[in-house]
Amino acid sequence: MTATLLILARMFHFGGGMMLVGMVAFRWLFLLPAFAGETDETWQKFAPLFTRLNRIFIGAGLVLVVSGLALFWAVAAGMSDSSLIESLNGDTLGTVLGQTQFGSVAQWRLGLALLMAMLMVVMARTSWSFRRKLSALEIVAGTVSVALVVSFAGTGHAAASGGPALVPRIAVDAVHLFVTAIWPTGLLPFALFLACARRVASVAVPTLRLVQRFSQVGLIIVGVLSATGLVNSYFMVGHFQALFTTTYGEVLDVKLLLFAAILGLAAVNRYRMVPLLKAKAARAGENDFVPTLRRLQRLVLTEFGLAVAVVAVVSVLGTTPPPP
Repeated sequence: MTATLLILARMFHFGGGMMLVGMVAFRWLFLLPAFAGETDETWQKFAPLFTRLNRIFIGAGLVLVVSGLALFWAVAAGMSDSSLIESLNGDTLGTVLGQTQFGSVAQWRLGLALLMAMLMVVMARTSWSFRRKLSALEIVAGTVSVALVVSFAGTGHAAASGGPALVPRIAVDAVHLFVTAIWPTGLLPFALFLACARRVASVAVPTLRLVQRFSQVGLIIVGVLSATGLVNSYFMVGHFQALFTTTYGEVLDVKLLLFAAILGLAAVNRYRMVPLLKAKAARAGENDFVPTLRRLQRLVLTEFGLAVAVVAVVSVLGTTPPPP
């Protein structure tokens, strides 16, 4: 029961944190630049998208807080070698919170989560997702959400390994988590954008601009993600044979296969769908542009589904001891 709660709590906690960053990053890196030269009328056509982004942002924050409490509970039970019910006492929870590395990081994360909760309440009342310019509040919220995501590196296998390479390991893990929050987590708001673009008229130019920008930035992020992932794998596994002779290596193999599938779909989108979309917009106009958007959206949603599976596998990986 404790192990199941630990895996589920990790999955939702990581997912909630990354989704917070993904929502904000999509606005900053893709939506605002792509629509910078468009009229307010064009911008307002995407009002349904902004409403959805706001709801997902609020929902992700709630998931982050609730799953964070569940994660702390599961870890406390595991560290005290007691059941979930038995661990619900002041001595056990206080010891884990005040005398362990996990507890130290949890204190910082709790403070950031409380600050994030207050920011989200204010942002929900200010229609932040509808604005065409960044506000100071949004910048602070984005910074806090990034800090929450990278703090996950302080409680993973890299942080628990110790040794002279401790700081580089945590740094690489933090960068890996950060870029993952942008892509492939950003695939969800991207798919929602495509769905909205299909339903409104005369938006082919800004839509194509955003699609191309997402593809270009995604290519850079894939490079960083692959490099940091390889470094993490080397730190954790140590030697190639362990990929096939240890439980940790076998779970890691599943993650790598899923990631390879995501890369394959991303390559199809970049080298097949984006040029096709550009050609359709230039030659046939809106009528033939929309069906191509629908095809691209389906591929993007498939990518995102695989990304969710990767998060689930990573949650299992985090509870599996690495090779000695």
